[in-house]
Amino acid sequence: MGSNPPTRRHPLVHLAETLETLEASAEQGEWRDDVLALVERLFGHAPIMIDGFDEQGHCILWNHQCERVFGWTADEVMNHPAPLTLFYPDPAEYRAVVAGLSSGDGSRFREWTPTTREGRRLTTLWANVALPCGGMICIGHDITEQRQAENQRRLAASVFDSSSDAIMITDAERRICDTNAAFTRITGYARQDVLGLTPGMLGTAQHNAETYEAICRHLDVEDSWKGEIVGYRRNGEAYPLMLSASVVRDDQGRTLHYVATFSDITHLKRHQDELRHLARHDVLTELPNRRHFAEHLADALPRARRDDTLLAVCFLDLDGFKPINDRLGHAAGDQVLITIAQRLRDAIRADDVLARLGGDEFALLLTDLEDREECLRIVERVRYLIARPIPLDDSLVRISTSIGITLFPQDDAEAGILLRHADQAMYCAKRGGKNRYALFDPEEREDSSPGRRRLDRLEQAFRDDEFRLHYQPRVNLLSGEVCGLEALIRWENPEHGLLEPDDFLPQLLGSRLEAPLGDWVVERVLHQLADWQRQGLALRISFNASANDLALPEFCDRLTAALARYPRLDRRLLEIEFQESAAVADLDAITRTLQHCRHSGLCIALDDFGTGYSSLAHLRELPIDALKIDKRFVGAILKDERDAALVQSIIQIGARLGLDVIAEGAESPAHCQRLLELGASQAQGYAIARPMPAERIPPWLASRSKGPH
Repeated sequence: MGSNPPTRRHPLVHLAETLETLEASAEQGEWRDDVLALVERLFGHAPIMIDGFDEQGHCILWNHQCERVFGWTADEVMNHPAPLTLFYPDPAEYRAVVAGLSSGDGSRFREWTPTTREGRRLTTLWANVALPCGGMICIGHDITEQRQAENQRRLAASVFDSSSDAIMITDAERRICDTNAAFTRITGYARQDVLGLTPGMLGTAQHNAETYEAICRHLDVEDSWKGEIVGYRRNGEAYPLMLSASVVRDDQGRTLHYVATFSDITHLKRHQDELRHLARHDVLTELPNRRHFAEHLADALPRARRDDTLLAVCFLDLDGFKPINDRLGHAAGDQVLITIAQRLRDAIRADDVLARLGGDEFALLLTDLEDREECLRIVERVRYLIARPIPLDDSLVRISTSIGITLFPQDDAEAGILLRHADQAMYCAKRGGKNRYALFDPEEREDSSPGRRRLDRLEQAFRDDEFRLHYQPRVNLLSGEVCGLEALIRWENPEHGLLEPDDFLPQLLGSRLEAPLGDWVVERVLHQLADWQRQGLALRISFNASANDLALPEFCDRLTAALARYPRLDRRLLEIEFQESAAVADLDAITRTLQHCRHSGLCIALDDFGTGYSSLAHLRELPIDALKIDKRFVGAILKDERDAALVQSIIQIGARLGLDVIAEGAESPAHCQRLLELGASQAQGYAIARPMPAERIPPWLASRSKGPH
C-alpha cells in the first residue's frame, strides 16, 4: 500500500536499452533470427522515419520510410563515411546541424530542413534521443506539405485582411459567414452586423431585384460571375461597384461556399466621365466640340425627317478677333471667347446646340423651327449680343460675327456636308462685308432641274458600276525608275464614252454621292494593290480624297474598316492625296484625319501645291510626306522664267523639309529636261505615260526602258 508508484520510463529509453542489448549480443555472436525479425518489425516498416547514428556519426539504422522520403537506400547511407553531408551539402549548414544535434533535447521535437536525393528541400520534425551506449536514435516526420499548407493559409489570411477590395464569404445557403476590413470600409457595415444575413442586405436585392436574382441564377449553373452593379452603403448612399463572385465546391461538386470580392469604382467612373467630357467638349468654353456637335447633328436629322420639321445649321466666325488677340494677348483673347460663348448660350433656346469648332469659330444647331423667319430672328439676336462691348480690364472691345446658315430639309445633305455648306455660306457673308449672315442656296448646287437630273444620272452610273480607275505612273527623272502610280477616276458613259473627272466630279462634290464614291475608290485601290502585291509588284498607289470627305468625323472609321479587310497589305504602298484648300477650310479636322492616316501606315501627299491657298506654314503644320507641284506651274516653265523660279523654289523648300517633290504636268521631253535642270527628281505627265487601266500597267512596266520618255 505504501510503496511508491513505479516511475514511467520514456519509450525511447526502453528502445535504446533494447538496442544496447542487441549490440552486446552481436558482439558475442549471439544473434538469432527471431531478434533480427524483431528489429525489422519494430523499425523497418514503421510509418514514420527512424534512423540511428553512432558516436562517430556513422549510420547504424535507416528504415524503409527514410528510404522513401529521402531517396537513399540503407546500404548507401550506412556505408557513407559522413552521411549527414548527404542531407546538408552546404559546409556551414552541416556544421550548424552537428552542433545542434549535440545540444539537442530528446524530450521535444525540433524542426530541420534536410535535402532529398533529388535536391528538394524538406521541412521535418525530429526527436533525437541519445543512446546509453553512445550515438543516438532519431524519430522523424515529414511536415513539408503541412508547412506549405500553413503558409498558404497564412498568405490567404493576410490577403483577406489587407486586401483593398471588399471580400465577403457565404455558406452554401448564401448566409454571410465572414467579411474583411475593406468590406466595412466600403459598405459601412461591421462584420458582426452582417453575419448570418444574405448579400441582398447590401441593397441590390431591394433596389434592383432583377439584377440580384439574375446573378444568383447564373451562379447556380456557372462557377463565376463578374460585372458592374450598383451597391448601397449603410447610410443609403448608392455607389458603383465592380463585383466578382465565384462558387467553392467539394470534390463531389457540392457547393460549400460563395466568395464575392468587390471594389468601389466611384472615382474610376468619375474619371471616365471627366475624360468623356474632355473628349467631347472644348476646354476653354466648356461648349461641345466639333465631334460632339456632329453627333448631335447626325441624331437630329432623322428626327427632323420623321417629324417633318425645319432644322438650321449655322457657322459663326468672329470678325476682328485676331487683332484683339495680337494686341492684347492670348489671355484677353481667351476672355473674349468665354464671354462670346456665354452670350451665345443666352441667345439660343433650351433644346438648341451650341459648339466651339476651334479658334474663333462656333456652330449652332437650331431644331424644331416653325419657319425660316424664326431661324433668322435667333440669328439676329446672336449678332446683337455678340456686338455688345466686351469689358477687358480697363478697356472695352467690340467684335462682330459673320454667320453662314443652311436649312434642312431644303438642303438635303449629310450632317458633315450641312456643316460644310454653312461654312461656305459664312465665307459669302465675309466677302459681303462681314457682320452679316448669308443663307446657303441649294439651287446653286444640285436642286435645279438640270443639276438634279445630272446627279440622278451619276447615282445610276454608280449603281451600274460605270466608274473606272486608271493609273498614271510617276518616275524618277534621273534613273527612269517608276516611283508610283496615281489612281484617277473615269466614267465609262455608254452614250458619251470615257469621261474625265472634270466632266462629272464638280457635280458630285458636296452631294450625297461624294462619300460612297470615295469609299469605292479606296476599296478598288486596296484590291488592286493586294493583287499586284501577290504578283510580286511593289507599286505605290496614291488616291485623291476630297476636302468634304476628309472633314467628316467618320472618314477615319471607314478607312480603318477598309484596311482591316486587307490585313496582309503593305500599307506603305498606299498614299492619300489632298488639296491644300481642304486644310484652309478646316485645318484642325483635316490635321486630325491626316494624323490618323499616318498612324495607319499610309503616306500623305499635298496635291496642287503652288496655287490657290498655298501657305508655307502648312508645310510645317500638316503631316505630309510628299509635295506635288501644280501642273499649271510646270506647264509654263518653258515660257516663263518666273514660273520656273517658283518651281525651283518649291523643289528646294521640299528638299530642305525632307519631302518628296513630284512635278505634275510633264507633258513633253522638254519639260522633263527643264525639270531636271531645276532640281526636280520625280515627275508625272503625258511625256512619261498617259493614265491607263490596271491590266496595262504590267506590260508597260515590262517594255519600259530606263530614263524619261
